[in-house]
Amino acid sequence: MKRIFAIAALLATGAASSSYAQFAGKLVPDFAQIQYAGSNGWMGVGAGYAFFHRRLRTHFQYGYVPPAKGGPLHLFSGAVFYQPVRFQLGTRFQINPVDFGLKGSYQFGNDYFFKLPSRYPPNYYWWKPAFRLHLATESSVTYKLPANAGLRTFSAYLEFNTNDLYMVSYFLNAGSLRVREVVKAGIGVRLEF
Repeated sequence: MKRIFAIAALLATGAASSSYAQFAGKLVPDFAQIQYAGSNGWMGVGAGYAFFHRRLRTHFQYGYVPPAKGGPLHLFSGAVFYQPVRFQLGTRFQINPVDFGLKGSYQFGNDYFFKLPSRYPPNYYWWKPAFRLHLATESSVTYKLPANAGLRTFSAYLEFNTNDLYMVSYFLNAGSLRVREVVKAGIGVRLEF
């Protein structure tokens, strides 16, 4: 009887560890990226996941602006991008002319707040200085690496985005703001595992 319990315990432990390993494997991101500018700080690093045959991807990113560039500022952002079309060039290259995305970013610091401090009268700001919602587009070129490279793909991308505050300011002040003043650009690289 003890032997049966011992075997059952070993099997259960093996099944549990196998199940845990599968769960932990799903938590490993599908890609990592680094981005310069583009509403993600002076430099940002992040990781994310791809879904639906890599047509939809989501990522989280930490961005930093050093004191020499206007900081110190710390940002955290999350984004979802949809890839409606992609073009294969040979066996190794792929071009994504335009992916569409939504981003949310949170900026840390005493000057940036989500809830209006008591020192301001009610409704002084209609926006939250710490939080921005962004509309974004991305264009990229992807290179499929050889199977023995340890990585799946390498992508270089260009992102354009604008946020809720910029869009409202642009439309309420028609003629006084230029598009280049409300649209931000960033460039980056993405490595897919």
